[in-house]
Amino acid sequence: MPGKALIILLAGIMGIAGLTYLNIFESGKRMTESTTDTFNSTQAKNLAEAGAQMAVRQMIIDTNWREGYSNLNLLGGVINVRCVDTLFDTISVVKVESFAKMAVNTNAEKSHTAVCYYNKYRKKTVFPPAIRGSITTNSTITTLGDMNVDGRDHTMTGTLLSGTGSLGIWTTGNLFQSGSSTIGGTAAGTDYAPTKPADPNTVSYLQTYAGGYPTTPDGIMGGALNGYPEGTLKAIAVSGAGGSQYVTNPVNLTYPLKGVTYVELPANTSWTSANVAGSGILIIHNSTLSAGIANINSGIFAGIMMADDIVRIHTTVIGALIGISPNPSSGNCIGNGTGSILFSREAIMNAVNLVNLTNSINALSVNQQILYWYE
Repeated sequence: MPGKALIILLAGIMGIAGLTYLNIFESGKRMTESTTDTFNSTQAKNLAEAGAQMAVRQMIIDTNWREGYSNLNLLGGVINVRCVDTLFDTISVVKVESFAKMAVNTNAEKSHTAVCYYNKYRKKTVFPPAIRGSITTNSTITTLGDMNVDGRDHTMTGTLLSGTGSLGIWTTGNLFQSGSSTIGGTAAGTDYAPTKPADPNTVSYLQTYAGGYPTTPDGIMGGALNGYPEGTLKAIAVSGAGGSQYVTNPVNLTYPLKGVTYVELPANTSWTSANVAGSGILIIHNSTLSAGIANINSGIFAGIMMADDIVRIHTTVIGALIGISPNPSSGNCIGNGTGSILFSREAIMNAVNLVNLTNSINALSVNQQILYWYE
């Protein structure tokens, strides 16, 4: 082959090889870009959905939370979430808008938006039907010492309110007012300051509880009809929602108490020298109705306190006190010192509202609380 022809042949082969290499390179580059685009698009979608779910879960914990998230860095991307109260088909909801970006400020930037309408499921906030006064018990009780039982209404901090209170004491057993103890309350809108002897309008004893006196904490709250199937309060305590605690030994409690505090003691055991500082719902109970709390010497408690057996309260309870057992093993002395039981609708209803902090076995799931979702 002449030299000139050979040169032309070699040049052709080199050109074809170069073009083939260039095509392969460009194809690989496009494949890489396509893979990157797919990853960024998918990741932006995942981040937008995660942002919306994070906001909804935060509102389950704090029903007043609407701050959203601003330029939140997460998994290589950036999330911005906006929460706004609005109406959805006449239903009060929170509109959650979640905006996510990946590869921000690059040629590979991808974005995605997820929007949902969240309707917080709430258990009924019904006043517990078993609370008949500042103190409600299923047994004979005695007040001694300088104990003060006041069924007039009070704020969470103990400030007196007029005309909206309840009985001082309601019990299925007998009532003995001894020592210098005083009892007061409200009847038919009229307030009666604590006195000894108590005004007859402020106490009810030897009463009959229609349908039978409740023997469980959930029954005290109204049972399944009020949104408290058996096990509800214990499940909330076990979940830890809103600072709730479940213990079998009170030395393991952390303070201040809040949420639902459930102390399940062994049979015929009492929590003695008890510190009850805190708020919410405090339960001392077991299946044999023999869990007691005695010598309650420290800590102001605001909310609902219920126990199988309650003796010798020497501190202040603002809200309501309920005794469950018909035969308390520790006796009938509800207090023999300077304790005060101040009825408070505000403290009671705040305690009732606490059950909405949980996403427990008896509540709807997060997804069931989202009415509509689109992207």
